[in-house]
Amino acid sequence: MIGIIGYGSVGSMLAYFLNKAGHIPYVLTKGREHCTVEFNGNKHQVKVKVVNYLPGNVKYTLVAVKAYDTASIISKIKGIPVVFQNGIGGLELVKANLGLGYSAVVTYGAYRNGDSTLVVKGNVIMPKELHELANLLTEGGMVIRLVNNVEPYRWLKAMVNSAINPITAILKTKVGAVIDNAQARWIADSIINECIRVTDAMGITMPTDPHEELIRVAESAREHYSSMYQDIINHKPTEVDYLNGVFVNKGEELGVEAPYNKLMFKLIKAMEIS
Repeated sequence: MIGIIGYGSVGSMLAYFLNKAGHIPYVLTKGREHCTVEFNGNKHQVKVKVVNYLPGNVKYTLVAVKAYDTASIISKIKGIPVVFQNGIGGLELVKANLGLGYSAVVTYGAYRNGDSTLVVKGNVIMPKELHELANLLTEGGMVIRLVNNVEPYRWLKAMVNSAINPITAILKTKVGAVIDNAQARWIADSIINECIRVTDAMGITMPTDPHEELIRVAESAREHYSSMYQDIINHKPTEVDYLNGVFVNKGEELGVEAPYNKLMFKLIKAMEIS
């Protein structure tokens, strides 16, 4: 049995692929119970079992809440936790409290609009230990890539999001502006260069060129608004602590300056409380 905690864009996308594999997952959600997912031009009314507590026979709990909500749901996890989140920190918190946990890096674009979620082609990168879960999701049409070590991919995604998310939130623009606007692109590249210096100091080698990944992500999501932009306009907290904030803090620990990340962090924090 599969449980999902969080029924936003990522949670509903996971439920969609599970439905396509013939499974109806248990879901813990704060609000909506009904959702339509559109993928490859096809719409699907997602079927889930909304519950107050996950049953004890759940083998995997797919954690799809915002990173800052992780602490509040740890006690609700059953079985093996698999964290589908932006940024760095949620997985670490789960493992510190439960003694185990895995990360899955999502490159699909998943964009929520009311009770509907639009999913844009991508894949999910998982550690090989999750081959059973990967096979299940693959049956539903999800593209899964199994790797020996998911950490470099997790940091790569955090790096790219640290460039795209705050810039689009500050400029109040779609993702494509990060590469179309020369000034925005310069800021994004400067942020990424700092992040590279931090991960180099940590001994983490990126699986691909982060600047090329920035272009790929921005191209694929160019007509959409980032989650951070949506959080700001909806007067919600953002995940900046788990993106730029992580690179600032790690940089300070390792003696690597990250002034562009610090500026983005401070500006987004100012916007959160404005």
